[in-house]
Amino acid sequence: MKKIMLLTFISFLVSNCTNDDDAGIDCALFDPVFSSLYIKFVDANGNNLIENETIDPDEILLENGFGFRFNPPEEFAAPEAEIRVLDNTLALFIPYESIFQYRLDLGGGNRVTLDFTAERTEIECNLVYYTPTSVTNNDKTLALEEVFTLVFLSEVEL
Repeated sequence: MKKIMLLTFISFLVSNCTNDDDAGIDCALFDPVFSSLYIKFVDANGNNLIENETIDPDEILLENGFGFRFNPPEEFAAPEAEIRVLDNTLALFIPYESIFQYRLDLGGGNRVTLDFTAERTEIECNLVYYTPTSVTNNDKTLALEEVFTLVFLSEVEL
């Protein structure tokens, strides 16, 4: 009887073992951080055009690209919180491609074409993501700032 219980216990342990050699990471529980990309539209003085209501985020149309969402002001953050740098921006979805483009109609005759390059990154558990490395608008290279780990922000002057 002891041998049967021991064999049952060993069988249970063996059946619950995984064979992932990813530095001791259980891939079923692995929750990695992927890169994200935000765009802020500003005037020549650096004023946020969504915040001052020059651009209505509800009227922005995607002509091509992979999707976006409006990032409203963080209502629960303190006024001086670091996360506030992403208030009134557009979060762009990063495709699994090294080169991609967004064409946005901002209303009022404003159209913006943003060309991106990204670097492929492979991490544990056979996961892959792309990190933006550069952005251009009308052949002008824009600054792409990493404001938090893997969170990138670029300002587009209109």
